[in-house]
Amino acid sequence: MKLKYVYSFPLSKDMVQEWLKFVEEVNTTRNCEFTKMHERIGVTKESWYLKENENDFEVMVYTEANSQGFSEKFQNDKSEFSDWFKSEVTRIQNYNLNEAVKMPKLVLDWDESQ
Repeated sequence: MKLKYVYSFPLSKDMVQEWLKFVEEVNTTRNCEFTKMHERIGVTKESWYLKENENDFEVMVYTEANSQGFSEKFQNDKSEFSDWFKSEVTRIQNYNLNEAVKMPKLVLDWDESQ
């Protein structure tokens, strides 16, 4: 059974273009490394969204994983790519991914097959 997670991180307006460059790099030239990192930590699907709010932006992430421990595995992953990825998020979003991400509580999960 896949576990589903949705979480968000703040993003200042002045860093949106920098974040979009980061997304482009992850999605193209570093995609193979991104895929390998997800294989190591047990993530099977991930989608990123950019939401504009009144005064700033929010990066929203949807993740499917094989186990609840994917976040800890990510924190402990010390590959060159993971280190680069975490440092870029810290630089662009001012959010330290080496610390535990508090996951929201799932309150509704409707599926047409239910």
